[in-house]
Amino acid sequence: MVTFESLLAQYGAWFESVGVFLVTLLAVSLLGHLTVRPAVSRVLTARNPNNPTLVNALEQYTTVLFVIVAIPLATTAAGFGGLVAGSTMIVAAGTLAVGVAGQDVIGNLVSGLFLVADPDFNVGDYIEWNGEAGTVERIDLRVTRVRTPADEVLTVPNTQLSTNAIRTPFSRGKYRLTERVLVGYDTDLDTATEVLLDAADADDRLASDPEPVVHVTSLGENAIELSARVWVDDPRTADVPNVDSAFATRVKRRLQAADVSLAPASAQRVDGRLDVSMEGER
Repeated sequence: MVTFESLLAQYGAWFESVGVFLVTLLAVSLLGHLTVRPAVSRVLTARNPNNPTLVNALEQYTTVLFVIVAIPLATTAAGFGGLVAGSTMIVAAGTLAVGVAGQDVIGNLVSGLFLVADPDFNVGDYIEWNGEAGTVERIDLRVTRVRTPADEVLTVPNTQLSTNAIRTPFSRGKYRLTERVLVGYDTDLDTATEVLLDAADADDRLASDPEPVVHVTSLGENAIELSARVWVDDPRTADVPNVDSAFATRVKRRLQAADVSLAPASAQRVDGRLDVSMEGER
């Protein structure tokens, strides 16, 4: 009859080794999470107060690093080192299988490091890539979370962002808006230009440096194209689409008030034959 005492006598040493492994693994992991990670966070925050992306990412990587270090330490402390050494082929095969199966995950982890190290890619940036756009909310070990203008959250693999071209239109201190207007050839261009510049000066959200400018950008068959170029101050906080829409609306209203013809109808040539017949007596 199998009793607890017999099982303990037979497997006691093995249970003890497993216990040592788990306790060592937990102790080293907690040491990194509770002591080293906060210290790293304080140092990084002090040196990089305006870069929460770097601070958050390195906190995560510190925790993962201690877990990785804890595994061989726990293996040695539990006395499993000889067992691992005697199973070199099995360990090698297992490592290969894990590497092949997790190559996408590993690629995302490495890509996450490159994104974190990029000073021009940060939490809070508005980015555009592969037809998608949104504000970066968080960069994790495997994915980056982006909130779209429609208030949807996209979970984007880090490899997709590190291997494709990313456009950050609002990353600098100013953002340029261009409003194109079609006017007739009988329009006084000086008057139209003055109206456009006055429309730009009427909005405090538009920068005075660089100054707004108006150029003739095209001489079409039936109309002249004017382009008004203005700059938005601090595009990270300004509602750029709203500023653009307000400027376009103001331009239209002021040009109409100044009797400037907008987008005159194109002349159309009609070829053919028209027959007219009259019936009845007059």
